[in-house]
Amino acid sequence: MNICSLVVHAKPGHAEHARSGLENLPGVEVHAGTEEGKMIVTVEDTEQSSANDTMLAVGDVDGVVNAVLIYHYGGEEFLEEEVIRESH
Repeated sequence: MNICSLVVHAKPGHAEHARSGLENLPGVEVHAGTEEGKMIVTVEDTEQSSANDTMLAVGDVDGVVNAVLIYHYGGEEFLEEEVIRESH
């Protein structure tokens, strides 16, 4: 499981267009945004795409200037807990 948080900057006047494009990517959720085009975005692994592949696609969204990784969590703890529960 991978969960990442990004700050995404959109071109001035293109924030809503960029937000729509981001929300169409698998595993992406836009949590907040400013009129200046800065957005707080999370990206998670999905069955369709890994978080890494999706983050690379963020830069290709029309209206996005750049994206900065702020936080990353990657681990298998949840999977390990489920395997332990299933084996008992």
